[in-house]
Amino acid sequence: MISIVGLVLSLVLSGCGNSSSSSSGTSSKKITITMSMWDPVGTATPSYIKAFEKKYPNIKVDILEIPVDYSQKIHQMIAAKDAPDVILSWEADVKGFAQNGVIEPLDSEISKTKAFKMSDMIPAAQQFKVNGKIYGLPWCYATEILYYNKDMFDKAHLSYPNANWTWQDFEKAAKKLTVVKNGKTIQWGADALSGDIWYSSIGEAGDEIVDKNGNLSLSSGLVKALQFQNQLTNVDKASPRPSSGGQVADLFAAGKAAMTRQGSWYITAYQNNNFKWGIAPLPKEERAYNSLHTGFFTINSSSKYKKADWKLIQFLMSKEGQTLIEQSTNNPSAEMSVAAKGAYKVPGKNGPSDWNAMTESAKSGQFGYVLANPTVTTDLASDFDSVILGQKTIKDIQTEDIPKEQAILDFTNSF
Repeated sequence: MISIVGLVLSLVLSGCGNSSSSSSGTSSKKITITMSMWDPVGTATPSYIKAFEKKYPNIKVDILEIPVDYSQKIHQMIAAKDAPDVILSWEADVKGFAQNGVIEPLDSEISKTKAFKMSDMIPAAQQFKVNGKIYGLPWCYATEILYYNKDMFDKAHLSYPNANWTWQDFEKAAKKLTVVKNGKTIQWGADALSGDIWYSSIGEAGDEIVDKNGNLSLSSGLVKALQFQNQLTNVDKASPRPSSGGQVADLFAAGKAAMTRQGSWYITAYQNNNFKWGIAPLPKEERAYNSLHTGFFTINSSSKYKKADWKLIQFLMSKEGQTLIEQSTNNPSAEMSVAAKGAYKVPGKNGPSDWNAMTESAKSGQFGYVLANPTVTTDLASDFDSVILGQKTIKDIQTEDIPKEQAILDFTNSF
């Protein structure tokens, strides 16, 4: 999962909703509701929670951090009937939670709210439904984009990447930007493609990746993506081979690669780069595509305080709440009008300045591989690396690895 900077889970020791106040959440007597998130917030109360509690002084929000095994622990709390009132649910969990009656549909409340509009959401968020109903709302989003070293492009007299770039443009530039001296590559045209970034490439080549029933849908797009990266790595010699196990050095940050395909969360990681750099949408093949990452605010069906839960979600989805979340996480709001104001933007001294890459990526972004069990998608990404390393063939992936991982999905989805 887009290790995306996210909201973290909160759980009071006596269980969720431990007050004796009215379930309406509107009593003058103070009540406590609990909310889950996965990234650490530490001891300080997040700004967006402080703002909510100031607006609704009779509702206290407790947050419990679950930075490790988040999804697994949420499932355990649900089974123990001790889950939080508001669950920040992983994309892969929402459908199962909804179908098993664990979370509440939100359509009725959404139809009455004036805090936000679904029509203002990025396309993928508008389409994120289970059996035609909305069960969760995105707290913000991260995507995958192309980073490029402007200094290297300028030295090679090449135009910068843009939204119209194709795989062929990417390959052509990568070859020109690769520098070899005395038989040793001292500058790579593009950093290795490894890890979950594989899935954006597969989506660009046309595969659905995960179908509407939650099954793996990897066919011709997978083959094309593997062949293209093999060409870049083993034929063009414009991209380094991935390390066994999927762990690779960040050659782009080290100033040894002209381009890298990575998550938007690397924008803050690259703030101190000592070279000029920019961002662009990922190059397209059959279509423009990139993997979106987020979490969805959902209401526990067992919560005693559903009206208070909705007040919290409604506030967090309002312009005020979303702006505070943007400032806290440096991730754009899934509400286009909020993201357009740019509170999430934190440029470094050398880049980026061309933020339109985020807007364009939001238009073509999809919740693809993140809808499947992350263990399955991580294992497969490692298998894809093995093809580039010459340890496996594409046929091995098709006849052995995909069926094996689908069996794991079938087992996990049966619960």
